[in-house]
Amino acid sequence: FAYDYQTVERSLTAAYPLLTPDYRAEFQKSANTQIIPEAKKREVVVQANVVGAGVMSAQRDSASVMVYMNRTVTDKTRQPLYDGSRLRVDFKKVGKQWLIAYITPI
Repeated sequence: FAYDYQTVERSLTAAYPLLTPDYRAEFQKSANTQIIPEAKKREVVVQANVVGAGVMSAQRDSASVMVYMNRTVTDKTRQPLYDGSRLRVDFKKVGKQWLIAYITPI
């Protein structure tokens, strides 16, 4: 996720409706105890750009996608850190919506 330390709560809150209820609870806990405090303390700005994605598996009510992402992370030192990331994103169909059930860094 991309965020700016000045608006990190708003950015992460906007993502919550995209998550399954179980994963939302876990993600909110991590956001409130780690991501938000650390972002504010270090004045972190994260920019993310998805450069590719591919379906790993797909069933009627679930799917997994590999996401390739480039990130630029800057903090109060103003030295940008460039990072290429791979994420496995698991989706689950809840009602008529496809929601993120889990994100695993690869």
